[in-house]
Amino acid sequence: MIRDSIKSRFESVQAAGKRLEDQLRPQLDKASAELKKVLANMGADVSEPRSLSEVVSQIRSKNPTFRELTLRLDVATYDLRKKLWWDANMMTAYFTDKAGKTYQAEVRPKLTEARNRAESEARRLIEQVRDLAPSRTGGEQE
Repeated sequence: MIRDSIKSRFESVQAAGKRLEDQLRPQLDKASAELKKVLANMGADVSEPRSLSEVVSQIRSKNPTFRELTLRLDVATYDLRKKLWWDANMMTAYFTDKAGKTYQAEVRPKLTEARNRAESEARRLIEQVRDLAPSRTGGEQE
């Protein structure tokens, strides 16, 4: 019994891990490809796996001055920066649109209902005050 429970929990954790990996793998592959493009544009040979120190040495040899390094870095990352800017703008537009739709569908009706309840309660209280006011003035006159 306990063994079956532990086994089922373990399997569900494995399944969740697999789903997470399946979701993240495309983004990691895309990021890896973009990094390889940037490194290649900076002057590194990325055709086969290399150590970080080898990549840095290659980049230094291709860019002996700080000015050359910054210019090549600017050129190498231009497309990537534009893609990131575009993606950020599109995500912002998507979430803004989604937030607007959620507001219209869920939040606004609740606010309207609360306002209507508050207004009707205020009207009821005002009517009670008006009903009480004449009887007090009438009671004071007697």
